[in-house]
Amino acid sequence: MTTSQPMFRALRLLEHVAPPSLYGRPPYWRAPVAPPSKPGVVLVPSWNWKRFEPAEVPEGERAITCDINGAFLAASGSVEVAYSQLHNAGRLNPVDMDPRHVWPGYYKVTVPYWPFDATLVSPLGDSPRLAVEKHVWVAHPTLVLLLELFQEGSVGDLEIHEGWVAEKRCNFRAWNAKLKEVRNALLDERDAATTDEQREHFKARYEAFKEGYGAAFSMMLTGNGCKAHRPDWSHAVYAQHAATAWRKAWRLSAIGPVLSMGDTDEITVLHSDLQRAITAPKPPVKWDDSGRLLGHLKEKKKEPAPAEQEYADAATGRAADFFNQDFGVDE
Repeated sequence: MTTSQPMFRALRLLEHVAPPSLYGRPPYWRAPVAPPSKPGVVLVPSWNWKRFEPAEVPEGERAITCDINGAFLAASGSVEVAYSQLHNAGRLNPVDMDPRHVWPGYYKVTVPYWPFDATLVSPLGDSPRLAVEKHVWVAHPTLVLLLELFQEGSVGDLEIHEGWVAEKRCNFRAWNAKLKEVRNALLDERDAATTDEQREHFKARYEAFKEGYGAAFSMMLTGNGCKAHRPDWSHAVYAQHAATAWRKAWRLSAIGPVLSMGDTDEITVLHSDLQRAITAPKPPVKWDDSGRLLGHLKEKKKEPAPAEQEYADAATGRAADFFNQDFGVDE
């Protein structure tokens, strides 16, 4: 996406300021690429699924489409990735595996039968590959989701034929904290905006920020033009993004029908069901229409009302400071 702002240097921030270290040691930036990492092998779930058309919404009801605040950023902050190179772990028994302690990497699974396709799209998505391939390679966040469903009895059979994994793991939490700091400064700028020109400036800068951290994972897939060649890291974040959205939809389906899922983290439900969900004593999903709280749902494409702030120029300046940093690295 082209904007009037230079793309935010998210990858430089990761590589030179907040790397995914383990006990203070830098990771294997260019570990040998495991076979499942190669292009076109791993299946990252995605969907464009509808339960029924909007015209079929019951009379007196209305549909509402939600998405997840900072969904990709939330995924990168919550996933663990391999610190070292991956090795072959052979066949694994899902009965012996704890979803909370799955090794990062890839797993070759038999495509499980999904008996609730009238309720929600399969947790593996609706890729045409699933109709013709008996086995698929998935990244570990997808396996975690499948193990959870297996343990609760929603998936009756789960076979893991092979794994490429690493016992040592690290995470992007330090990097994610820096990115959240930038995002919050940008949202302060949005809330302080008082003119259309200032709002357009925020939108351009925010798009440049999202483009920057999205491009970081795209570049890791190939290793071109960057320090890191870790496609397993990229696949892990993409899979975590999908698994998190699917879990929210699955929980909402216990309250009322999920009408559709699209663009990975878009979920459409009946407005009355959403209200029941977010006001329940133990809500299955969390709501934040301001767009600030990562991982919370908000109504899609709704512009939050600007807050009254006295220092619009100061907010814009804080955001600009982040974009002007080179993080101590020469051009």
